[in-house]
Amino acid sequence: MIGYRVLGEDGKLGGGTGRPTISWWITFALCVLFFLATLLPGAFTLVHRHTGQGLVDVSDGLLGVINNPYVFAGVGMLLMCAMWILEYTRRGSIGVSAQQRGRKAPEGSFESEIRLLPTPLHLAWFVGLAVLIVALLGLPATVDWDLDIFFVWFLWGAILTPVNGAVLGSLVKKIAYARWYRRQAARNPHGRVRRTAQPFWRSFSYRWRLDLWICGAATLMVVTGAIIGWNLASLPADEFGDAEDIQEAIAVTTVLLTTGVPAMVFGLWACTQFWRSGEDIRTGESAT
Repeated sequence: MIGYRVLGEDGKLGGGTGRPTISWWITFALCVLFFLATLLPGAFTLVHRHTGQGLVDVSDGLLGVINNPYVFAGVGMLLMCAMWILEYTRRGSIGVSAQQRGRKAPEGSFESEIRLLPTPLHLAWFVGLAVLIVALLGLPATVDWDLDIFFVWFLWGAILTPVNGAVLGSLVKKIAYARWYRRQAARNPHGRVRRTAQPFWRSFSYRWRLDLWICGAATLMVVTGAIIGWNLASLPADEFGDAEDIQEAIAVTTVLLTTGVPAMVFGLWACTQFWRSGEDIRTGESAT
């Protein structure tokens, strides 16, 4: 209700100029500083351990504040919301659906349109995030790590892993849709593409983007299962735990991989079916 009134009858929020504003740059800088700051306790620990300087106390002072999960969640959420809004309105526009404009209450949906990333840049995002995730989850294993110190590292890894799964699904979705669009345009003498909406796919792939949610969740399951399996294979049995711990770990790994791999295959396949939604891939809508 509040958002609808703020947007007004025309329901416009931003015009997508494409040029970063001062607010965008300030927020972006704060996001980068926040990300790097949250890695400091673990980074100091890695440097001290690998240089033979022993333990470093990161529980007090500024490092202790940075490593606090409540600070991580609170500040991170605020910066994420601000950056998301600024980036979205820079690259596109958000507004009330044309079918809902002029109504007294937001009974319908918001609609948005955004410029797509070039495919090479999209691929670079996926590769870059994958490398970052490997570093966040792998570097602590090079020392006798403490969960209290590397908690934020693992939390970042747990957040970015499903995000990167969705990035991969989005890349597949965009490439598959572009190929379908070119084929349809080539068949029409005027180059126009006719879209026919199938209700299930419009809801599944367009309105709720469930294909991307599945890709993200499946990626998290596969990576988690792979990490547990790697520890089972590489660690001596007495270091991993007792016989009951090992049996539980084997069961969890089996469930994660046997569920995650098929889910990932299905999610990526579903991403190739976006054309069935009958909508433009540059647009989106959500319930108000």
